[in-house]
Amino acid sequence: MKLIKIESNVIGNGAVNSVNSRDIHTSLWVKTPYSMWIQRAIEKYGFEENTDFTINKFVIGKATQIDYIVTIDMAKELCMLDDSEMGKSYRRYFIEKEKEALKPMTIQEQIALIAQGNQIIDDRVTLLEQTKRLEAWQERSLSDAKNKKVYSFNPSDGENTSKLHRAVWSKFKKHFNLPRYNELPAVKYEIGLEFINNLTLIDLV
Repeated sequence: MKLIKIESNVIGNGAVNSVNSRDIHTSLWVKTPYSMWIQRAIEKYGFEENTDFTINKFVIGKATQIDYIVTIDMAKELCMLDDSEMGKSYRRYFIEKEKEALKPMTIQEQIALIAQGNQIIDDRVTLLEQTKRLEAWQERSLSDAKNKKVYSFNPSDGENTSKLHRAVWSKFKKHFNLPRYNELPAVKYEIGLEFINNLTLIDLV
């Protein structure tokens, strides 16, 4: 049986042991799509946001992933709803983990728990930074750098100039593996600007 990670998350007014219901969905091999499965369970059995679960949203590229972080009690009920031997096994697993959580923690365990929580926050901040899109001024700056580069090669407008404009974006998108230049993650803005500034005429012809 694959263990489901239990973490401390804020649900309602305080931090509680909780799990990502997406992990339950995956571990139980539920055939119903995740979003439909969890929403159906919430509506049917009256689970309440900020009491039984909280919602985390992550932007990954152009898509938004929504995860429902649930209390251990809700996790046990979700496993019971599956009505399978695997669901029963995971329910017993959560019960045992709940018993362990009730035992007094040593100072070392408390420090480790705080460190774990800080690492989770750091990981989420890093993910957000890596997927954050360019701001308007950054898009304009890249476009200005492109224009400056093109006109340094060919100061007059015309067909050749238009080809150079297209060539800069083509090289840029290919280098960063992007469908459009403005989908460059903001964290790579400086690298993108440097890339444009370092282009040579040979690169574009």
